[in-house]
Amino acid sequence: MSGSFWLAFFIYGIKLRMVDQQIRDLLFFRLKKLGYHLIRVKLINLQGKSTLQIMAERIKDKKMDIEDCVFLSKHISTLLEVADPISSSYILEVSSGGLARPLTMIDDFKLFKHNKAKIVLKEKFLGKKTYKGFLGGVDKNGKILLETEEHKIKFNFLEIEKANIDPNWAINKS
Repeated sequence: MSGSFWLAFFIYGIKLRMVDQQIRDLLFFRLKKLGYHLIRVKLINLQGKSTLQIMAERIKDKKMDIEDCVFLSKHISTLLEVADPISSSYILEVSSGGLARPLTMIDDFKLFKHNKAKIVLKEKFLGKKTYKGFLGGVDKNGKILLETEEHKIKFNFLEIEKANIDPNWAINKS
C-alpha cells in the first residue's frame, strides 16, 4: 500500500481519538452528577458504519444493569444531539465494563488492587510488552504495582497502552 494511504489512515485515527476525547470531556462530569463513572469512550468505524461505545458503572457499587444502560443511553443521546460531536450517523452502545473491565484511570489501579490484570505497554519492558499478574495498587510515587509469576514490577501510568481486569488467568499465590 502507498505511503499516502497510511498517512490518511494515521490522520483518520488521530481524528477518531480527538472525537473520543471531546465526547469524554462532554460526558465525564455530567455522568458523575447522575451517579455514574465513565469508564471508556470509543468511536469505531467499520466498513463505513460508526458505533460509539460508552462504558460506565454506578459510582456507589461499581455495577451496571440493563436499566442503568437504558437510563444513560437516553441522557447521553440528548447530550450528543445538542453538542453534535459526530458529523455522520452512528449507533450508540452503552454498557458496563464487563468482566474484563478496562482500567482507564490511575484510580482504577487502586480500586482493583489484588485483582488479576493484563497490562499492555506502549514499549517493551524486560523484553516484552504484555504482562499478566495481580495488581498491587499504586505506590507513593504514583507507580502502578504488578506481581507476575516472574517479577514484581512498577509501571508509570503513561507507559500503559491498555489494561484490563483478567478474570481468565491465575498465578500461584503461596
